[in-house]
Formats: sequence, structure tokens, C-alpha cells
Amino acid sequence: MKPNLSSFLFLFSLSSVLLFTGIQYTFAQQSIDNEHYYKALALKPQSAKDLMVSEIYFNRNYDKAIKEGDTILAIRNLYYIASIAYKKGEYNESEQTAVKALRFLDASTPSPHITATRKSFYNLLGLMYSEQKNKPKAIELYTNAFKMSESASDSAKIYNNLSIVYRKFDDITNAEKEILKAYQLLPRISDTITHALILDNYGVIASQLHKANGITLMMKALELRVSQKDSSTIYTSYSHLADYYDRIDDEETSKAYALKSLQLAEKLNSASYKNRALGLLVKLSDDPIARAYKKLNDSIYAAEKAKLNQYALLKYDHSEYKRAALESQLEKEKQESRTIYALLIVAFVVLASVFLYFVIRSRHKKEKLQQVFHTESRISKEIHDEIASDVFQVMTRLEHKEIKHKVLKNELHNLYLKTRDISKKHSVLNDDYPFIEYLEELLESYNDAQTNVIIKGLSGIAWDTIPQLKQLTLYRVLQELLINMKKHSEASIVVIMFTKDQNGFQVNYSDNGVGTTLKKRNGLQNTENRIQSINGTITFVTHPDKGFKANITI
Repeated sequence: MKPNLSSFLFLFSLSSVLLFTGIQYTFAQQSIDNEHYYKALALKPQSAKDLMVSEIYFNRNYDKAIKEGDTILAIRNLYYIASIAYKKGEYNESEQTAVKALRFLDASTPSPHITATRKSFYNLLGLMYSEQKNKPKAIELYTNAFKMSESASDSAKIYNNLSIVYRKFDDITNAEKEILKAYQLLPRISDTITHALILDNYGVIASQLHKANGITLMMKALELRVSQKDSSTIYTSYSHLADYYDRIDDEETSKAYALKSLQLAEKLNSASYKNRALGLLVKLSDDPIARAYKKLNDSIYAAEKAKLNQYALLKYDHSEYKRAALESQLEKEKQESRTIYALLIVAFVVLASVFLYFVIRSRHKKEKLQQVFHTESRISKEIHDEIASDVFQVMTRLEHKEIKHKVLKNELHNLYLKTRDISKKHSVLNDDYPFIEYLEELLESYNDAQTNVIIKGLSGIAWDTIPQLKQLTLYRVLQELLINMKKHSEASIVVIMFTKDQNGFQVNYSDNGVGTTLKKRNGLQNTENRIQSINGTITFVTHPDKGFKANITI
């Protein structure tokens, strides 16, 4: 069967897609592989060419990242640029590069990756400040880096670097203390180069303390480094072994290792490595002039290193201090604002609590007053049902038998009237009966031959709109005032005036009785409590021989 045109086009398109995808993958993989390759050249250079090639690569990538606005990529490239400068002995350049990266990190959003990167720069700066004889700053940087460590390997490297700082400043006791911490972490670390790093440093410190295991540890570290073919760390082992054999006066072995270290320094084309190797060879020379030159050169070299230190990180720290001070001020202002808000909230809660207290108290008073009314109603019903009815039946029987004991009959009649009055006094108002008629009946009941009760404005109040509780309270209060008048005032005229206002209504009571010095005993105190329970007010005005007045506002 011959393939048709559409099948051919389909196969061609598919092969093109696969080819294009394969090319893309190849380029991407090549880019990733290239980066790993140049990282290895930068961190573990085996020759001067490695440092030069990797430096060009990372500088080019840094410029590209800046143009594209990729800050994270720019910071990553700066780390390798700073590391390369450090390995070349260009400490000032390395420091400047690291500080530039720290400023980028300060402006970045905090994340675990940013923290890990900052830790790496602190480690690198610690090495630089150790080389430049700034012990306090180096220790401070490693201490800060240690706070960010997330693995046993991280912690071990920082302990190792701290021990190197102490060793450089002849503080062997603290150097041993720190390297032992790193050594104890080795079972948890799989990286061979890290093992060699810690074993070599531990060996140097142990040998300076004249311990027998010093040389064993250094030789083990050299063996591991040779197995990894890591020229720069092998150079460090050769240099340390040359120093060790010089200390025990084995000049021949010391010279052999010094020459090996010089050969590697030349291979790496590192000026600082060469200088150290040549310095050790001159020190081992029998020529007194050469030794004097070595001593003078070391002094000049140390001075130059101190001069090269432009304290870029210290300047950065100063700006960080000012930034921290500004942040502290802002935090203080925020705290003050939070304090004000908290006080406002507390004040609001207190006011709300007070308001709620009075609302509950008022409600409680109303409930209590309602209970009083229910109690009064019950008493009224019992008096009427159990006493008044019985008395009335006795009176009826006496009338039918035509008993002529008029005195007894009159007394029973009076007893009935009193019982009826008590019942009426504590009776409940019937909703079906208009309240205004209740009031008229009450007020008129005290209008007799001795007392003239004058009522004004009673019909001007919309009594149907007033809650029953307020109606009943007003009824009881007026009833109490009139009872008090009958018992004590000897008044001939009583005027009760009802007036309406915007918020409710007022009732003004006045009589022309004997008056008295105001003392709120049970009767008046009860009226006041009743009125207050419905959020009303009542005031009393009375003097001897000047009558009695009460002003009620509801």
C-alpha cells in the first residue's frame, strides 16, 4: 500500500516536533551541565586556567542576569565571583563583591533559599576577615552564619572555620574546642572533601598541642584529598605537613612538602599560594640573609593585607545599623499605635460593660417590679375571694334573720369596705377596661367632703400608647401619694396635673396640707423605686405648713 500525501506530512511534522524538542532539551541540558562544570572550576580549581575561565563565565552570567532583572540569579553568580577572587588572594575585591550581594539579599523577599545564600556569604566573609587579621569580625560572621545552618555539614564547616580563626590568632584552646564539635558531626556527613577538611584542621591543632594523633589525622586528610584529585585542598595538606615537620625539626621532609606545595601553587597560578610556599622554603634555608628577608617580607605582607582591607563590610554594617535604628523607631511607633488601639478597645469594653450592667440592672428592676405586681395581684385575689366574700355572706345571713345587732352589722360592713379597699389597692388592671377610667375612678375615690381633688389634663395623654407596666406603675405611685395625703397631710385641696412633652409626659401633684420635713420612709421610697424602675424620675418638695409637691416625669 502506497503512503498517501497526508500520511507523509503527518510523519514529517511529528519528526520535526521531536527533533525540535530534542534540540531544546540538548541545549537546556548543556546549559545546566555547563553551570555545574564552571561551579566545579570555581570552587575546586585544579589550575590557574580553571579560575580564569570560570571567572569569565560567571561575570558574563551576572551581567546577563542584571539586564534581565533576575536578582536571584545575579546573587548566585556574585557568590562564585567572590569565591574566585578569594582563591586568587584578591581579598578586597572578594569582599566588595560579597557586600554587593548582601545588599541584593536585603532587598529580596525572605525565604529559606535567601537565608541559605546569606549564610554562604557570611562564611566567605569570615574567611576573608580571618586572612585580614580581623578576629572579632570573623567570629561575628561565623556566629551569624551558624544561626542559619540547617544541616550537620553546615554546622561542621562553621565550627571548622571558627577553629581556624582561633588558630590564626594562637588561641589553640578555643580552636581545639571548636574543631572537636565539627569532628563529632563527621558520622552524619557523607562528603569526602568535608571529612578531609575537618580531619586536616584537627590534625594541625592536635600537632600544635603536641598530641600524637596530629600527624595521623593530617595524613588521613591528604589521602582523602588525593583520592578526590582536588589540587587546591591537596596544596593545603602539603603546606600543613611542611609546617608540621618544620616544628619537629625534620628539615628534609619539611622541604619536600614545601616543594610539592610550590609546584601546585604554580600549577594553580595563585600568588598567595606561591608566596606562602616560597616563604616556607626561605625559612628552611641556611642562608641568614634569606631568612632576614623572609622576616621583613612577612612584615610588609601583613601590613599590605591590613591596608587592602577597606572595611567595606564594616561600612555595610554601619548602614545596616542605621537601617535597624530606623526600623526600631518605626516599630516603636507601631507599638505606640497598638497601645493606643488597645487602650481604646479596653475603654470600649469597659463602657460596654458598664452600659450592659445598667441595662441588666434596669431589666432586673423591671422583672422585680413585675414580680411585685404579680404578688400584689395574688394577695388582692386571695383577700377578695377568701375574706371579702365570706364577710359578705355573713352580712347577708344576718340581714335575712333580721338580727338587730346594728353595731355588729355596721362593724362587719366597715370590715367589708376595708377588705374591698385593700383588694382594690393591690388589684391588677384589666386590659379590657380603659386605663383613663381606672385613673379617674382612683382619683375620684379620694374626693370627699374633707378633700377636693382637682384633675387637669388627664384626657390630653394618649394612654393607649403607654406600656401596661408604666400605666400600672403610675397608678400605684398616685395611689401611694393619695393614701399618704389622707393619712398625714390634712389637705383640703389636691391638684393633679397631666402634661405632655416631646419625650413622654409629666404628672405634677400638689396639696395644701400641713407639709413636713422631707424624709423618704417606706411609702415615698417605694414610689421613687417604682418610677426609677421604668426609667422615670420623681422629685418631692415639702416644708412644714407649706404643703406637699411631687413632680413625676415618664
